Amino acid sequence: MTKFNELKIPQLKNALEQRGLSAAGNKAELQARLREAMEAEGVSVDEYVFHLEIEELSTKVEGRAEAPGPSAGLDMNMMMTAISQISSQMSQLSSQISSELSSQINAQLEKQDTRISQVLSQLEAQKTHVTSQLETQDLKITQLQEKTGGIETEVDAMKARLCELQLNRPNDLTGGSKVNAPSFDGTVSFSIFKLQFETTATTNNWGTADKVAALVVSLKGSAAEVLQTVPEIDRGNYDAIMAAIERRYGSDHRQQMFQMELMNRFQKINETLQEYATEIERLAHLAYAKETADFIEKMKCQAFVRGLRDPETKRAAYSTPKGTFAETMSFALAQETAALLSKPVHRVHRVHVEEPNSLEETIRDVIRESLSQMTRRSSSDIKCYNCGKIGHISRNCSTPHSQSKANSGGRKRISETDNTAPETQQPLN
Repeated sequence: MTKFNELKIPQLKNALEQRGLSAAGNKAELQARLREAMEAEGVSVDEYVFHLEIEELSTKVEGRAEAPGPSAGLDMNMMMTAISQISSQMSQLSSQISSELSSQINAQLEKQDTRISQVLSQLEAQKTHVTSQLETQDLKITQLQEKTGGIETEVDAMKARLCELQLNRPNDLTGGSKVNAPSFDGTVSFSIFKLQFETTATTNNWGTADKVAALVVSLKGSAAEVLQTVPEIDRGNYDAIMAAIERRYGSDHRQQMFQMELMNRFQKINETLQEYATEIERLAHLAYAKETADFIEKMKCQAFVRGLRDPETKRAAYSTPKGTFAETMSFALAQETAALLSKPVHRVHRVHVEEPNSLEETIRDVIRESLSQMTRRSSSDIKCYNCGKIGHISRNCSTPHSQSKANSGGRKRISETDNTAPETQQPLN
């Protein structure tokens, strides 16, 4: 396959002769004549590829076929020889190419096999290392399990020994004072009683049997009736007895009552802020015992500010809210102290206000005051009804009774002339 510019003079002449053109002239003339002919045929000269050998062979074969002669067999033999040579060259080339490719492929495969063998050996080494480490860890775990089993056995033995000592120890503690168990009659808070009882049991190092005995003895009055609701099989169970008491006197069913009490709790007239805050805190914990600490803190602050007696302190607390209950109480105390210090100082007399008495006490006081006034009268205001003289009474009079009759007229006149009677002699209305 040859391009136009690569054609030689015989090839140019052959191409011109095939087109019926003159083959005379030099190479430049032949190229120019062939270019014009090919352009006239509409062929791109620069891109056209000439197949000269096949064309020459076909031309020779056609020419020899048209003009057969004694050399026709020889040319045919030559053509077959050329074809066989070309095929042998192609077979040699293909064999050479295949051998080179196979050698390259075999080399690449050998390299890949070598790499795979190396990777497999590394993986095998890592596997062996990991297996040895796992075996070491399994051995350590087995040793730890054996040690743990021995420790658990010792702990169980110590627990059994401790229970035996608690059951068989003397009633009185040696080297320390014994705390008496609190009593419970249902009037105090159950949570407080439970806390006191658990603390006493821990301090006295009571066992389960001791706690049951102390709890049964601690119940007084109507609270002792709870034992009747506990089945006989559970009367030796501390948790069952405590649960029965809690069902009756626990605060779970009274939470709504505590919530209403907290909502309607206001500071009393003679109640200090500290006392009021303590009561608010107690009611809040009873009313919202199962809520979170943040929620209880919020409810305490709201109830405390809502129930403040002083309007100025309440206004300041509402206008400057605080994050915690302690801060709110401290702020209210500061406001109250500032209000007291900012008031003008006036000297006032202390006035004692007596509480009103009942009607019966009032009547008794009036009679007692009248009798005291009568006994406090001076002797010059007392007149004897026997002799009519002033200064003594008839019981202490020394004048005989007959003489007093003779002087009765005088007494009457004296009585008539006495225009003013003592106030104490007036009848009480």
